[in-house]
Amino acid sequence: MRRFFKTIFIFILLIIFYPVITFADVYYVTKEDANMRSTAQVVDGNIIMSIKRGAVVELLSESKTWGGSCNSGWYNISYAGSIGYVCSGYIAYGNPENETDEFLRPWTTPKKAIIGGAKYIASSYINRGQSTSYLKKFNVTSNSTYNHQYMANLAAPYSEAYNSYKSYRDNGLLELPLEFSIPIFTNMPDYTKLPGKDADTSCQIEITDEAFETELNNQGFPESYKCKLRLLHAKYPNWKFVAFHTNLDFNRSVRAEQAVSSINGGSIYYATPVEETESGWYIANTETVEYYLDPRNFLNEERILMFEDLSYRDYYTESAISTILKGTFMEEYSLLDNQTYSTIFVEAGNTAKMSSVYLASLARQESGSNGSKATSGNEFTYQGTTYKGLYNFYNIGANSSAESPILAGLVWATGGFDVDYVTNNNSSSSSNNDSLDKNTSSGLSEQDILNKMGVKKSSDCLTGIELGKTVGELKQKLSGLTISTSLGDGDKVRTGMILTVSDGTTSYKYTLAIAGDVDGDGEMMATDYVKIKNYIMEVKDSSLNVAQSLAADVDNNGSIGATDYVLIKNSIMSR
Repeated sequence: MRRFFKTIFIFILLIIFYPVITFADVYYVTKEDANMRSTAQVVDGNIIMSIKRGAVVELLSESKTWGGSCNSGWYNISYAGSIGYVCSGYIAYGNPENETDEFLRPWTTPKKAIIGGAKYIASSYINRGQSTSYLKKFNVTSNSTYNHQYMANLAAPYSEAYNSYKSYRDNGLLELPLEFSIPIFTNMPDYTKLPGKDADTSCQIEITDEAFETELNNQGFPESYKCKLRLLHAKYPNWKFVAFHTNLDFNRSVRAEQAVSSINGGSIYYATPVEETESGWYIANTETVEYYLDPRNFLNEERILMFEDLSYRDYYTESAISTILKGTFMEEYSLLDNQTYSTIFVEAGNTAKMSSVYLASLARQESGSNGSKATSGNEFTYQGTTYKGLYNFYNIGANSSAESPILAGLVWATGGFDVDYVTNNNSSSSSNNDSLDKNTSSGLSEQDILNKMGVKKSSDCLTGIELGKTVGELKQKLSGLTISTSLGDGDKVRTGMILTVSDGTTSYKYTLAIAGDVDGDGEMMATDYVKIKNYIMEVKDSSLNVAQSLAADVDNNGSIGATDYVLIKNSIMSR
């Protein structure tokens, strides 16, 4: 009898506390049938099992393993008695009952936007070795040269560094023990300069600190770097300068950078013949690219912050953040979160393992002292859909070519989740994402759009876009038009992605079908040929929608068969 009452008591406790256990924050899977692999790479035969969406997993280490086709890095996890690796892009921390994506979208409170945005920034480039503003633009890291840039503007680090400098200067943060990672190329010229401008010849030849000089020599800094660093050291002796030897030839790097950058500073900077990349932006000439790529031109107080290592630092305290936010709408509380903004930024930096000072400075730069549409949570309508309660403090996804960049960023903040704060004013588009959305007036030839992209249209889907292309590269082909999508410029195009193209008079809406990317994650992996195999064998729940069917037809013969399966598998195995 005693055991009976004990059992009943435990059962009652489980009923009472079960919701608490169920809704605890945990690591869980966000993708249907995410593959656990025996190694941190995509190879045939290393899949241990597929894990259902929403399944709770144990993270064995917060550190990621990099490699293969998982751009966000691999997590080592334990699940159902097995240990293996899952692409971290398919793992999120939080409440699986209220599912978000890996960046906590939808961003329905300031805290979710600040912390989720920090996670996006960290995973997109900080954790990939692009840990400075300079490297965010000029990706000269050894593992991926010039193929993963986040800013088309050649002068972006120059401007961003000065904005950071003003914020640091005005708030007394330049006295912090800042650390700078400074790139060094091979075969560098004596100096570089902007067209029509004089070269910066500021320099300290005299050696006044032997210990500092020894440190520079041990790191292999050339004299043209050292004479400028001596000037900075004299004013800020607690700063640390770290040499980053890229082992890249400077002239080859200039040519590579010229192909992927734009400038709008005046025709004196433009290459000949003049080539417009988008409205008001042009390919830069060689002399201009040399100047902005050469780190020595920015080894001064006002621009050095483009080399600041944005990794997490303990000295970025709440007090330091408060000085940056003073006099802004972020000086006090986030009422929705019942938390001060300064503590939210500290938490964001700790969560994303990056500089909370940089995050606060970026938010102030993007949002302004009084806030903006992106920080109000107010209702707005964009392209026929009305939203409210959304926040985006860093303006992530606010593409310059969008009809309204800030509003496009807020739409990006939904993460594509169909939640109750989104209402559609266009019944036809809400019922059919593949429908064509036209104006009655004619101003844009659809065939011109298709020709510019080099694609074909089938059932309101676009085919012929190369796997691995980014949204930014696609936009370059459509310069002069307004392009809208929920993805950022650095994200890879993917099957199922909705693309809206408009010239202000006429707009078209398409769904993309990328050959080989059947599951719509922007990659060609084993999961794609498994989907084809299951479809051919008529496995239960293996049907494909229109876009997936077009993506599965890799040999482009109008049907899905064994040849498509083999082509994807062979392509993966040959990597």
